[in-house]
Amino acid sequence: MKATGWSIHPSELLKPKQISLEDGEANIARKDIKNIFTDGSKTEHGVGAAFCVLTNDIWTYQWSAKLNDNNTVFQAELTALHEAVIYASNLPNHNTFKMHVDNRASIMSSSNSKSTNQTASQIFKLLLTNPRIKVSWVKAHAGNVGNERADQLAKDATQHGQSYSLT
Repeated sequence: MKATGWSIHPSELLKPKQISLEDGEANIARKDIKNIFTDGSKTEHGVGAAFCVLTNDIWTYQWSAKLNDNNTVFQAELTALHEAVIYASNLPNHNTFKMHVDNRASIMSSSNSKSTNQTASQIFKLLLTNPRIKVSWVKAHAGNVGNERADQLAKDATQHGQSYSLT
């Protein structure tokens, strides 16, 4: 007789409210949260990924890279989120981080414990062990200063970014 019930063990689930597909712009003003904005871009010049960190209304860190020209914008979005989650997971535990991502597909893929995408799976594992890192969707090209900055960094990276190779 075949067993039925849980498809995954409860310990493999992300914390409630750790992932949100609601517009996360309302949380940006909170001073107790470090806001990290991610984006990926594909232009005629290539593919770029970037993230930037906003702490108490000050831009405190940014990262960007140029991916291979044959990479997709989805891969760039996931790469930016992956690097941002790695960055946040290496900072002191007393900080809460809110990732603002304008690509719902990358959020959904990264919150799926059964994702077959290697980068999404790595993000999921990092989020699972770092519940202080939260991910929310933010509307693209809506005047959000953090999203616009990450978008520009990703676009600039298509031409001037340091090379980054997906493993």
